[in-house]
Formats: sequence, C-alpha cells, structure tokens
Amino acid sequence: MTNNAATHLPFAVQERVRWSDCDPLGIIYYGTYIRFFEVAEHELFRRAGLPYELMRVERKVQLPRKAFQVEFHSPAEMDELMEIRVGVAKIGTTSLTLRFEAYRARDLVHRASATLTVVCVEKGTIAKQPLPDFVKVALTPFLVPAA
Repeated sequence: MTNNAATHLPFAVQERVRWSDCDPLGIIYYGTYIRFFEVAEHELFRRAGLPYELMRVERKVQLPRKAFQVEFHSPAEMDELMEIRVGVAKIGTTSLTLRFEAYRARDLVHRASATLTVVCVEKGTIAKQPLPDFVKVALTPFLVPAA
C-alpha cells in the first residue's frame, strides 16, 4: 500500500534499518523512528543554511522538543532502505512544527507519519522567546500545506 498524498514534502533523506534497530522478529523497533526523524530534521536545517554550529553554537538558538506524535502504518524490516521526507508544517511566533513521512524507499510503501513541535527558548532559563527572523526566513521554502 502506498500513500502518495504526502510524498510532496520538500526534503528527503535515506537511512537503512540496521540490526540494532529491530526487535527479535526482525521488525523495526518503534523507537528507531525517532532517530530517523532526527536525521531528517538535522539535514533539513543544514539544507536551509541552519547547521547546528550556526543555530545553537554561534546564534544561541535553542529548540527543545515540546510535542512529538507518531502514527505507524506498516512495519519496516531489517536492512530495508527507508526514505524519510520532512517539511515545515507551521512557523509560529515562538515555535515551529515539522511533519515527517517514512516510506520504504524502493516502492514508497508508507511506514510511519509524525509531527514534531519545537519551541525557541533562552538556554539559561528555558523561557520561551520569539523564533528569530533569520530562522523563519530560512525555513519558509520548506513550508508545506496543512495535512
């Protein structure tokens, strides 16, 4: 079963399901998706010109996780090449939400969907602060229509 409705997400990475990613049946362990989505998030930010060194080290932009929701559609198996697609679902005043779709790469069988909301905070106090304009501008090309 393929789901082409979300294949329009603007950025994708590929990652293979490893031995350590699986349960004893050789089926992907659900927690592995967190790593896959994190890889896609980091590479999206890098493509947007916002690598870790610039965002968090030089510009002091901290984006801790606020909410993460996953829906599983079908199980991936050991050694399967996955395609993780990601886009920015929403850019708010102090937060942004990313949308992810995971597929088997060779035929786009839909494996999982997720959303992640991060909030911009001041590192020392963890108090919310406005998302900097340079972040909003850099991520705007990766905006996707609401699901």
